Amino acid sequence: MRVEEIRRWVEGQRAAAEASQAADEAAPVEPRVAWAQALSLIALIGRSIGWPVPPDEVRRRGDEQAASAWSRLRAVYGKRQ
Repeated sequence: MRVEEIRRWVEGQRAAAEASQAADEAAPVEPRVAWAQALSLIALIGRSIGWPVPPDEVRRRGDEQAASAWSRLRAVYGKRQ
């Protein structure tokens, strides 16, 4: 990456953080509106990829790798207790 690309990326991150903070400081969403938005997103997911949502294979593999790593750590360091 060039320095200019990194600078643009950093500025984009700053702008996103400022926009997020401004949204957090804005008036809260009414519960009725929040529920309607959530149900709309659920319906969109159902139409797009089906319901129930299929498992995320990347997350599943990551979970398996983490469980394996913890198992190895417990096998080595758990015996010292």
